Amino acid sequence: MAVPWAMTMWMAKMVWVALSGWVSSCLTVADEVAGSLRTGDIGAFHVG
Repeated sequence: MAVPWAMTMWMAKMVWVALSGWVSSCLTVADEVAGSLRTGDIGAFHVG
């Protein structure tokens, strides 16, 4: 069964939007954590 090009492009666009949003969110959180570590607002992470 063939999928029309319009549907294929729509699906690719939705996947791109989801992935770009996820990557943007991860980079924002990483930037905030790195900034807090640099300024000393938070210390090293202790697990256990």
